[in-house]
Amino acid sequence: MRSSNGPWTAPEMHGYANEADMQAMLHVTPSLIDGVNPDAISVTEFGTVAGPADLVIVDTTGGLTLVECKLVRNPQIRREIVGQVFDYAARLAETTPASFAELWAGRGGPPLDAFFEGRTEARERFEADLAAGAFTLVLAVDRIHDDLRRIVRYLNEHTSAGVRLLAVELNKLTFGDTEVLVPTVYGRESADQKDARSSSSTRRWAYEDVDADLRSRDPQLADGLRAFEQEMAHAGFRVQGGGAGSVPSYSMWGPMVDGRAPTPFSVYAGDRPLLSCTFEWSRSAGEAAVTAFLDGLLEAGIELERDQIVAAGFKKRPSVSLDVVVDPRRRAAIVSAARRLLPSASDHPTISSDAY
Repeated sequence: MRSSNGPWTAPEMHGYANEADMQAMLHVTPSLIDGVNPDAISVTEFGTVAGPADLVIVDTTGGLTLVECKLVRNPQIRREIVGQVFDYAARLAETTPASFAELWAGRGGPPLDAFFEGRTEARERFEADLAAGAFTLVLAVDRIHDDLRRIVRYLNEHTSAGVRLLAVELNKLTFGDTEVLVPTVYGRESADQKDARSSSSTRRWAYEDVDADLRSRDPQLADGLRAFEQEMAHAGFRVQGGGAGSVPSYSMWGPMVDGRAPTPFSVYAGDRPLLSCTFEWSRSAGEAAVTAFLDGLLEAGIELERDQIVAAGFKKRPSVSLDVVVDPRRRAAIVSAARRLLPSASDHPTISSDAY
């Protein structure tokens, strides 16, 4: 480095004191990771059954990024780092949005409800990607080896479109009080090519997509969902608004109330099929009605945190396993709970517009 026409100066320090130094830098500025927006939020040492992930990032788009930091002097940088980040991802994919939020808060992360306020599509993507295990996995290192390049390229070419693997070389130079970071990204091209081969990121799912996905995995669950959809239709709800996430999904809408249609449920297929109880999208039915809906689900044996949902002004969308719709009696009770959203809005005082 040099100033104006002065002599070139060699850096006083090259690299990081330790891996925690790199981790702290990325935690403060997660947008140093390729593709992460400046307003993204992160936590360190996010707990999984496999151990704590160095960094977990939630983006403004709803995307999830897991980062594992390693220095070249650590022998794990060649192969073990890859196994670690995939192990953490596999464990993270087993969490529900509610358990993720609890773990996130436990690490001092900013409240996710506030982060997603006004970002409905981002929250949808977050929940769908979490259910599908569709993450960006980042190997953050101070120098990329040829072995790591080969592994990243191979895995991007042979894994599903929902998983992106990047190696990010973060070369840091220190000149007195000035630090210079020279990032180099490897794996973006192979990950982008994989994404381009998949149409899942651009299409809108429909009921038929969910049914086909479930039927290929669990015909009994597919039959239960079909019966649930038919019983909901008989009660006055319709299938509409298929998502555009990485797994097939759709929502169930009721009739319009004051220009809004209460939407009690969203359905997600994939490896862990989920039924999302979308109180946030049902509040147009009125506070009394949405409270009755919540109580009806509890009476049906659905495990929900009533106090938390009410305290949040019903701005919650907790998910439960989709297999709750298989048993006919429980299914009927769930449909009965949803019916409580349908009476005239005049029978139920609406929630203050300040809550929207």
